[in-house]
This record gives sequence, C-alpha cells and structure tokens, in this order.
Amino acid sequence: MGGAFGVQASGAAVRSTGCLIVSGMPGAGKSTVSPLVAAHHERAAHISGDALSYMVVQGRVGFLGRPAEESRRQLRLCARNMCTLADNFAENGIFPVIEYTIADRELLDLMVEMLRPRPVMFVVLAPPVEVCRERNAMRAVEERVDYDVAPFYRAMEEELAGVGWWLDSAGLTAEETAAAITAGAHDKAVV
Repeated sequence: MGGAFGVQASGAAVRSTGCLIVSGMPGAGKSTVSPLVAAHHERAAHISGDALSYMVVQGRVGFLGRPAEESRRQLRLCARNMCTLADNFAENGIFPVIEYTIADRELLDLMVEMLRPRPVMFVVLAPPVEVCRERNAMRAVEERVDYDVAPFYRAMEEELAGVGWWLDSAGLTAEETAAAITAGAHDKAVV
C-alpha cells in the first residue's frame, strides 16, 4: 500500500497502514475526534457509519428500532458498507478511519474479518458515562440521542472489555485525543 507514513505537525512520522475503527457511546467524541485523527495522516478518509446508515431514506430502522430483525440486518449492511469503503480506500493508499458505535463482539468480529488481512486497530473513546450524558445534552436538539446511554455503556464494557484500546478522553481536548490515537493506535489498539 502506498503512502504508509504521513507526518505529524511535530515532524514525527505517522504510520498509515491498516484500518482504524473509532468507537464509543454517543457523546464520547467519535464524530469530533475521527476527522481530526484522519487529518494527522498524509492521505486518509473519515468514514462515518451514521452517514452511511442514513443513506437509507425510506424504511430505515435504527439500532433500537423495530422490527429487531430488520434493525440488525441494516446494522450488518452498514458494517459491510463501511468495510467495503474502507477496503477501497486502503487499496488505494488512503488510510481509512471508521467512526461508529461498535457495541458488541459479533459486529466487531464481522468488521475485522472483512478488513483483514490488513491490521485493524480498534479504539474505544471511553470517558465516564456522566461525561457522555453531559456532552449529549450540549448537542443541538436534532443531534441528541433520546435514550439513556448508561445501560449500553455497561453492556459494551461487558462485551468488549480488554479488546483494543479503551481511551478515557474525559481530561483531553479533541485535538489531544486525536494526537494520542495517532501516536498510539498501532501499538495499543490492534485486534
């Protein structure tokens, strides 16, 4: 793959091989941090799973929607679309940064399988649930999630604890979080 290294503002080389998945609960900072991570690389693409899922303009069923079977089917479709797009970018020397809430091992395993043989890094932005709630409350009304993230946060921890790199970003700015991910993902987040 071409363009395996970019350059950070500090002048340090940035490894741009593989694929990065940035996950976390709503309010964790995924949609703010992921484009900043991509910007640290010479050639990179930010792939928003939410943007891809909203391409279904008629009949869309969100992850808590009903019927549950259709919700799960559309979730797997979104995962395939994210991974196909990421693979396309990676094949052409562009480092893919996928941003999406990966809540369980089944979905993560599906995505890792589709992205192999290239290295897959999985970073979970994991500020305390109270921080996620506060950040969600500060969003514009149309961007807020309308459910309590705490049960999903606990379920995600139970399902994925110890997988990839869980980064508590509560005390970091978005820029600091992006820089930490850029510097550490290849060493701390490979799954």
